[in-house]
Amino acid sequence: MAKFDIVKEVRGNSDLLSLPQALGELLREMDKPDFSSETLAGIILKDPSLTGRILKMANSSFYQRFSEIRTVHQAVQLLGVTTVKCLALSSSIFRPQEIEATSGIDAKEYFSKILTVAAASEKLAQKVSYEAPEEAFIAGLLQDIGTMFFFHHHPKEYRRIVSKQTKAMSLLEAETNVFGIDHCEVGYHLATKWRLPQQIVDAIRSHHTPGDPDEHPITNILRLATLMTTDTSSGYDSDIEQRIGRVNQVADCLSLSKDDVDIISFSLLSWTATVAEYLGIDIGDNEEILARANREIWHTYLMVENLFKERQELSQKLLLEERAKGAAESKHIAVATLSHYLNNAAMAIYGHSQLMRMQINRGREQELIEKMPSTLDVIDKSIRKIVAVLAEIKEISPIDQVKFLSTSKAMNIDDRIEKRLLRMQNEPGLILPEETDIAAK
Repeated sequence: MAKFDIVKEVRGNSDLLSLPQALGELLREMDKPDFSSETLAGIILKDPSLTGRILKMANSSFYQRFSEIRTVHQAVQLLGVTTVKCLALSSSIFRPQEIEATSGIDAKEYFSKILTVAAASEKLAQKVSYEAPEEAFIAGLLQDIGTMFFFHHHPKEYRRIVSKQTKAMSLLEAETNVFGIDHCEVGYHLATKWRLPQQIVDAIRSHHTPGDPDEHPITNILRLATLMTTDTSSGYDSDIEQRIGRVNQVADCLSLSKDDVDIISFSLLSWTATVAEYLGIDIGDNEEILARANREIWHTYLMVENLFKERQELSQKLLLEERAKGAAESKHIAVATLSHYLNNAAMAIYGHSQLMRMQINRGREQELIEKMPSTLDVIDKSIRKIVAVLAEIKEISPIDQVKFLSTSKAMNIDDRIEKRLLRMQNEPGLILPEETDIAAK
């Protein structure tokens, strides 16, 4: 399905999410330049469910009122047009039973995620002293309207995404593979069609993109709230290390410390339950909520454990490669040094043997006999060097198998050869390395 088909469907369909008559009338009234809170209150009263939610939100601790709001007219004046519009939209499109039946996802888990993002957005907005934290709350509440559009209009296709029948590394990639567009872009077009405030529209479009300190605070607030919330309903896990990095990056855009983010994160469970109660959305009883939280903790633990194992394996692999590289380099140095000793010893023996032949050929036997002791000393010394080199070669041959490699065996060949020669001078006979092994057996 091409991207432009979905966009055309969003822009041209007047019944995008089967909005109830009262909401359609409410949205049309809000588009008029001369609407009044009294008129809006009259429309809201036509929908008992919407009336209850509006009054409940107006009397919630979110607005910290000291006196009770008794009428819808008072509630509209307190909440403001944007909040009323968005609460009306959310109350109409949050239909757990229908979504669960069509999409195959766990509705309680899905809406728990949405309300957690909304709660986190509101808390973050308060922390950064944003002048209208209710805007952040609404942005969080509606950030997933693109997904709800898919649920409502293309449930069979979305089941392919949830059941991972399309090859993709992330939810956005899977949506793009199936529809040619992801839920962020669809949400942007929906929010634009409903004429929501531009900062909320932009935040919905960009809530999965990297942080930017130059963007509107609402956008970064929604980004961070989304990153702080674990999405277990879609089945797509984000890389935990990458996610932590993005949390820190977006938090920096908002001038928030790690402690600030942690404190807000610790309070989200209880605040999400409170928001669910205000909005009348069933996300499960306390036991179900705690069970989901425990599953998320366990899931995160397994991800961290796997990451730790991967890092260990990578470290071991790099260490082995480094050891192999060091061993090869050490052997090259050792071979060059030992070759030098063998060459010197061989040349000494060859040189003296040539001198002896010359003396014999010239009939200088007496001179040969006189110089024989010194010649034999040179030959003996050269042979000892050869034997010492053979012993050293045998000892360093398994250097690449040593668990903790030290290049000193290769780097100090000169010292080692000299020490071997010194020991051999005090020995009565010449013992080759192979004879040492035989004697040991």
